[in-house]
Amino acid sequence: MTRLEDIRQKVAELYNSNNENRDEYADWLYVNHVLVVASNAKELAKRYQANVELAEVVALLHDIADCKMSRKNPDHEEESLKIARELMTETGYTSDEIKLAVDDAIRFHSCHGEDRPESKEGLVLATADSLAHLKTDFYVFATRELRKGSTLEEFKDWVLEKIDRDLFHKISFDDERENARPDYEMIKNLFSR
Repeated sequence: MTRLEDIRQKVAELYNSNNENRDEYADWLYVNHVLVVASNAKELAKRYQANVELAEVVALLHDIADCKMSRKNPDHEEESLKIARELMTETGYTSDEIKLAVDDAIRFHSCHGEDRPESKEGLVLATADSLAHLKTDFYVFATRELRKGSTLEEFKDWVLEKIDRDLFHKISFDDERENARPDYEMIKNLFSR
């Protein structure tokens, strides 16, 4: 078994363990978000000359704490980094690969504020994650699950801020940004009503 196959298996096992502390929609996120981001990342890595294996690994691990805790848990991000580091160590990745994956790509994939990944694999992950938001039913799902308890106006504001960050801050490749622009416009029009 290769390192990548081992990571794929370990990630699937973690999600399939059905930890009682995770959000009820973790299975949906695994199938409809994590695996979509991984597929996107592989294709983008090929297209933009990044390390394809590391791009898939960081995509599989970017929100890995979802398998054991709620996204609302304040420790979610740090737990994702911890689990990613542990899994990569267990499966034989080098310290340099782990540093790039965890301390750059995964840590900065959300591109909040001025934070952006520096590595090509990190830029691929941020772009792949953004495309998974804009080009799937992610925002339909988010309406139902991620923003429970929000008013309609609060939810609309959240979506509009997030899609702007997705298109203008997270996508690092001009061709991908232009390809996603019609999806962005559709979502923006819907949530601006």
